[in-house]
Amino acid sequence: MKLPEARPDPGWSLLREHDQQELWDDSIAPHVAASYRARMSLLAGLVGEASGPAGHVLDVGCAQGTLGLMLAERGFQVDLLDLRSQNIAYAQARYEHGAVRFHVGLLGEDCPPERDFDVVVCTEVLEHVPAPSELLRQLAGKVRPGGALCLTTPNGEYMFSRLPTYGGARQSTIDDSEANSSDGDAHRFLYTRDELITLVRSVGLRIERHGFFLPAWLEGHAKTRHLHRLYYSARHKLLTPPATLPEALGRRLCSSQYLVARRAT
Repeated sequence: MKLPEARPDPGWSLLREHDQQELWDDSIAPHVAASYRARMSLLAGLVGEASGPAGHVLDVGCAQGTLGLMLAERGFQVDLLDLRSQNIAYAQARYEHGAVRFHVGLLGEDCPPERDFDVVVCTEVLEHVPAPSELLRQLAGKVRPGGALCLTTPNGEYMFSRLPTYGGARQSTIDDSEANSSDGDAHRFLYTRDELITLVRSVGLRIERHGFFLPAWLEGHAKTRHLHRLYYSARHKLLTPPATLPEALGRRLCSSQYLVARRAT
């Protein structure tokens, strides 16, 4: 995976700016780099555990494709799907080697054409869609019998969250959300652990694993970003505290949650 050349396009420049902060220059925003790399490491581990080596992975709403490109370089066969053509173009520009196919569009019966993935990944998308059960049904339909679905979504019980949870949001809040993550960072509602588990079970998947990750001090909240910068200035390396916490602590202290569910054989 490489850093693409700069282009005189605002959207491309924003993607490249994020890319530089997250992967290529730790000094710009150490807390951003630490948080992002902790997320990618956790996800890569979850996918590897769920599929075994060299599995076939579909990443839905892949953004600039970091996770998929990383997995492809480790020997996985990967399909990347995103609604935004610029995200896929940027992912293609980052590509160096591995088995990767790129798709632009909405998840559906023919996009991508296969329905037999070992693992389907969908990270930070569910909180944008007004009909989560329909999205989960589509995701489950792409998983082979015995395969797994790996989700992440913001934690609705996080102590710094001021948004309603899905179960407590006004209907107008849900109806006004834009499907398939096309509203980017504009979160309107979040999920509690119990809401997320109930939704996933409703489409016939068996919950295999759930956890909370990215505690406040790794995200850079409560002014801890200054501690990250001070540590980096002194040591010239990232501060890497544990990315996950036990449920009793993580329910309030972690900004995100993950879930791995299995389709019956």
